[in-house]
Amino acid sequence: MLSGSETTTTEQVGRYTLSHYADNPEIVVVVFASAGARFGGPIEEFKGSLRKYGVSMLFVRDRDASWFHEPETPDMFAKVAEMIRPYKKVAVLGESMGGSGALIFPRFFDKIDRTLAFSPLYSFAYPFNQFAASWNNDVPPRYWAFDSEDQNARAHSVLLYGTRQWQDTAHAGLYSLQGYPVLMVNGSGHLVASYLKKGYQQNYLSLLLKNFLDFSKPFNAESARSVLEPVLATYGIDEREWNFEASMKRAHLRVGDVPFAPPPPGCIDLALNRPADQSSICQYSAGTTTQEDSARAVSDHVPEFYAFHTDLESNPWWKIDLEDIREIEEIRIYNRIDRDSERGLRFSIEIFENEGWTTVFEKDNDNMFGGIDGHPFIWRPEEPLKAREIRIKSLAMEDFLHYQKIEIFGK
Repeated sequence: MLSGSETTTTEQVGRYTLSHYADNPEIVVVVFASAGARFGGPIEEFKGSLRKYGVSMLFVRDRDASWFHEPETPDMFAKVAEMIRPYKKVAVLGESMGGSGALIFPRFFDKIDRTLAFSPLYSFAYPFNQFAASWNNDVPPRYWAFDSEDQNARAHSVLLYGTRQWQDTAHAGLYSLQGYPVLMVNGSGHLVASYLKKGYQQNYLSLLLKNFLDFSKPFNAESARSVLEPVLATYGIDEREWNFEASMKRAHLRVGDVPFAPPPPGCIDLALNRPADQSSICQYSAGTTTQEDSARAVSDHVPEFYAFHTDLESNPWWKIDLEDIREIEEIRIYNRIDRDSERGLRFSIEIFENEGWTTVFEKDNDNMFGGIDGHPFIWRPEEPLKAREIRIKSLAMEDFLHYQKIEIFGK
């Protein structure tokens, strides 16, 4: 039996790292990570949120985000089952790829009390998994996340999806057809857990986890609904302006499908082909330097999907040097519309003056905006703004920043 004071054990099964924090001899939460190193991880997700509940934790991290498709995957699941067998109460948690792992795991362990899966993929094969398009479609996935015959596991599982990405709505519908309880979170993109935590004035993630880890009561769709009712949406439909049908259509638009709106009268694009910079680059960046990558947002050619892409960091930024003091009347920011459009929704516009940056505008909400679909974010100062350097800085504590185009109009 495990001791009451925390001990840490780490096991390695091929590409999988299993980190076990034994704090409570009765209760354990198994958390499957959402990503590998290629996607900004792997990290021990939910660790900070779970610690206050005094439970033991076992984190499963995948070095390469292999989508549970590798030869050692069954051995990993079997090892997790072996490590948690002494516990009396077992909860399983995960988001995105990790959410799918949480739904696969009941095939290897029959003592799971409850499962909470955020935005799980329906399958790891293309086209269900948008990250796996390069796989050979002749090779079937090792697991289909929905094919468990354990009806008891399904009854004590709750799946949560956001309403902003059409792919998530499709996954949700397919899982629902397989008998899984599905709830839709209004206004959220793919990363539902962080949206529940930060997207509203109330921290709904904390309320949900408190409900999830209360083993004196059953956990099911009804109990989750009792906590999340104020933020739940009609199935598959975002009640705001960014609904399923519209977002699906946006995701399939390409540059040139919708003409760009003309400049304000008497104005030109002051940013066109001016020197730019950004806080960082990463493996998703098209440019080899921060200057080269950032300049794509103000070039004559509009790239497909996104122009620049920072690394995962705190408050990433992009900036432009207009090369002289200019009179600015309007700024247009074109969001990417293929996916991950919920990133970069909160940002500030700053100008450089007196050897420091001054904020002239701040968007501190998650209201969606588009881009090449004809609905970019448009900001107009009350009076023309005089500046040479302009910076757009994300307000996120940790995220990527990527837009498809930026225009700055003036005289």
